[in-house]
Amino acid sequence: MASNISRSIQLVVVTLSAMAVAGCSGSEPMSQRAGSLADVCSPTVAIQTDWYPQAEHGGIYELLGSDYVVDATAGTTTGALIVDGVDSGVDLQIRAGGPFIESPVVTEMFLDDTIMFGYVGTDVAISRYAEAPTLAVFNALTINPQIILWNAEKHPQVSTIAEIAGEVAAVSVFGDRPYMRYLVAQGVVPPEKVDTNYKGNLLLATDDIAHQGFATSEPYRYRTLESGAITTAYQLVHDAGWTSYPQNLAINKLRLEELRPCLAALVPVMQQAQIDFVKNPERTIATIIDVVTQLNTSWSQTPELARYAVDTMQQLGLVGNGTTTTFGDLESPRIDDFIALATPILREQGLTIPDIQASDLATNEFLDAAITKP
Repeated sequence: MASNISRSIQLVVVTLSAMAVAGCSGSEPMSQRAGSLADVCSPTVAIQTDWYPQAEHGGIYELLGSDYVVDATAGTTTGALIVDGVDSGVDLQIRAGGPFIESPVVTEMFLDDTIMFGYVGTDVAISRYAEAPTLAVFNALTINPQIILWNAEKHPQVSTIAEIAGEVAAVSVFGDRPYMRYLVAQGVVPPEKVDTNYKGNLLLATDDIAHQGFATSEPYRYRTLESGAITTAYQLVHDAGWTSYPQNLAINKLRLEELRPCLAALVPVMQQAQIDFVKNPERTIATIIDVVTQLNTSWSQTPELARYAVDTMQQLGLVGNGTTTTFGDLESPRIDDFIALATPILREQGLTIPDIQASDLATNEFLDAAITKP
């Protein structure tokens, strides 16, 4: 959607120059940008994640200095924000989601102004726009790892959600998911096959059904089951037509002008960090595993699972440039098309959805157009 939510790189440079934000053009090395963060960002840049620490969050953990401290009660990890080995002069605080927050990520962002970024999928942004408008400034994952999976050994000829829905007794998901309403409306899943009682357990070990999961997790967990390996097959929900961006780094839109100088300096740093993580993830994987261990919850991660997740993100193009050469941009007609697809479904769920367009939900203004994933 270049004309709607992005500016040319020339305009970006002019804007940044006017703000006297040093070192933010595409020609400047990342280490020079680090020095500008203390001048334009708050002393602590806080990011509210959507779940426990995992490889999908690797790009932000890539920026975390080795001096980090974990608060297991609050679910926070705080340390120096490091850019190319240089201390930026500000701290990075990564806040775990899940049971560590009492409200959805978007609600937390509006209740707590110390949060700069939250992980907000496009579908969530649409559903909450009326009362809590957010603005995505960078997509960490261009394709959602959300899948429907099944036992490949029992269903060797099946390759799509529509096919497996015809062979199993149920397709199990957690609650009333908009994407499942979409799949039902499209005739992919018969309504009588939808089971909304999924609890996150590995049901294929006991039942011949299909259930929701993530390409970056459940297939690995099934093939390493202590009770016996299960080979799974799956289809991405994205490939079935539900094309929401899953993990946008978004801000409280009402704070845009306040945050603009910091966004101009920091967003390109986040672009590069995500690329650096998937290229060489070992140090950051060790950090994520250590944080999970210190949090001491029922959530578990292993280095092997994290490496599998990174490999899968690479192989499936979950982390990528999209249809442009700019890494992390938010594209249309993809967003406008998704708004048109999702709005009637969300309204059917009783949500108040105003008439909005891509430029209401996302901007590419703060990206460095020269940063691209090889």
